[in-house]
Amino acid sequence: MLLDIGIGIFASILVGKLFSLPLTPLLVGFGVACALIPDIDLWYTIARRGHRDIHAIIKHRNILHYPLVYIPVGTALTALFGYQWSLLFFLASFGHFIHDSIGLGWGVAWLWPFTTRSYTFFYRYTAPEKRLPRQALYRWERQDMDRLIDTYRDANWLRNIYLKLHPVFAIEIAGFLFAVYLLWRIGAAYAGN
Repeated sequence: MLLDIGIGIFASILVGKLFSLPLTPLLVGFGVACALIPDIDLWYTIARRGHRDIHAIIKHRNILHYPLVYIPVGTALTALFGYQWSLLFFLASFGHFIHDSIGLGWGVAWLWPFTTRSYTFFYRYTAPEKRLPRQALYRWERQDMDRLIDTYRDANWLRNIYLKLHPVFAIEIAGFLFAVYLLWRIGAAYAGN
């Protein structure tokens, strides 16, 4: 989630630069919110099913994680608020989808409603003793998810990723910190003018 916040900040900076918009709290807040919107279903799942239902939590990626749904939403944003806000929505949310398609999660259903398959690119974290073969694209069938979760999930993922500084977490922290640094530098430049 930290990298998603960083993605929202990066998207805000890029849109601000492209359209000569000041980097206001509204612009950055909107970018961060757009990068976090897809995970609202995670919090809904936890509230509805509880934090102990690991299968529901891992499979939380429902309609808010279907990228093709965002096309009409982005189009509506363009009509209502202008293309700058629409581009920010697109960059932040699709950055989230790319992030969710590499590393820890079970991918994103990039082609929903045409298929319910989820896709993961390049790397999928598993328990250290249960490795998947390395490949450029993993395809997960929805009906196989419970079996895959039981086979490959790491019951100690929190410790093995976040407390041992796994490369996935190192990238997430570095991306977040770099985004905050850029935001601080650009903010300092605005304040100096």
